[in-house]
Amino acid sequence: MTSRDYRCLECGQPISRRRRGQEFCCASCRQTFNNRRMQRGAELYDLFRALRRERSEAKALNLWTQICRLELGWQQEDAKQRPGRRSYMPPKKALANLLDKGSLQRGEIMSYRAGP
Repeated sequence: MTSRDYRCLECGQPISRRRRGQEFCCASCRQTFNNRRMQRGAELYDLFRALRRERSEAKALNLWTQICRLELGWQQEDAKQRPGRRSYMPPKKALANLLDKGSLQRGEIMSYRAGP
């Protein structure tokens, strides 16, 4: 594969990247990729929120270890079903997407205070 050859992140078929950032060969592959991300995000959501908000119980249940096991299972599944293709966004892109959507505030330190 040369520097100009790219493969679809979902199916692995060669694609020509006419525009910067093209990662999928078709809309169906992009949708399948994003649907998997949404499903996995839903599985992670409650565990992560519990880890952040009920730390004592989460620690007693080894919740961080369970989150890591969940991700390891996804990695093993991906290696088997989609070898050589990542199924996540690189850190800079993931953070940039959240900032661009307005999900994260720029330059603000977030703090949490329980109750009034």
